[in-house]
Amino acid sequence: MKKYEIENNIKLFQVVSEPTRYGNTSFFIQAPGDGCYNRPSDCNRTNGERQKRVEAKYNKSFIGMVWVSYSFMIPNSYELNDTRKAIVQFHSDYDYCGPMFLLQLEDDGLIWTHESGAGHVIIPEGTDDCAAGSDKKNTHKRKYCEARMDSYQLIAGEQLERNVWYDLVFNINFDNKKLDRAFHKIWINGELVHERHNQTLWEYQSGLPKEFMKATFNFGIYGSTKDKSYQAIYADEVHFGRTCDKLLLDMLGYDCEQIQAQEINESEPFVIEDRAAYHTTGKVKYIKESPSWR
Repeated sequence: MKKYEIENNIKLFQVVSEPTRYGNTSFFIQAPGDGCYNRPSDCNRTNGERQKRVEAKYNKSFIGMVWVSYSFMIPNSYELNDTRKAIVQFHSDYDYCGPMFLLQLEDDGLIWTHESGAGHVIIPEGTDDCAAGSDKKNTHKRKYCEARMDSYQLIAGEQLERNVWYDLVFNINFDNKKLDRAFHKIWINGELVHERHNQTLWEYQSGLPKEFMKATFNFGIYGSTKDKSYQAIYADEVHFGRTCDKLLLDMLGYDCEQIQAQEINESEPFVIEDRAAYHTTGKVKYIKESPSWR
């Protein structure tokens, strides 16, 4: 990243004094479409992808109940299109298992993508699309593939606003031993908009290091450079805790008791992709596809 910044006279990730959601500073993150500025393995992946990646990582991993707050603003310069770019990841802390959850932006709006809901499909010989950033020689790292991908539309594309702060609160129980207790909930600007009770963490696979079977939180901008588009966001108020009151939501005008008292019907994906079919046959197959989705 530093090399790219020097050569192009640009800052990809920086602390700025305005605009802010609260307090005196926020993060400004940008990702031009013409560069690959992080890990060399992302610039030439085994599946042909060329990834852009500008990110910050929480330096701890967690298991069990977690609460996370995250506020973001989309400036006018962000080029939305039909290629999803992630701005938040809840990722396995074993790098070769993929993210459990992604918060993504595209012209369909703000999308919550759940990759761990149906667990893994094991491809013994490995594939270029599982742990695509790893070397082909590392077959044992390239065989843990997501079996299904569920996409939830949190905000429709026509309702997604620019230059407006969105305050998100995530409450996730990362439990891979008692799956009936696992769930994920999301509030946007104080309103519960998503709730689903199903698998969150990847299940432990024999032969993998047990100490890495946890979740990490990353935020920034992630996605393919194939469309050459430009992305930028502002991020602020990132907090973590085992309980809601650790997030300091009162500073933003929210009350944890009121938030936790809200109830909605269990959320249903608007698109479900059968990734097991893709990883075994190479053909894209949808279990569910919204009529309004392309």
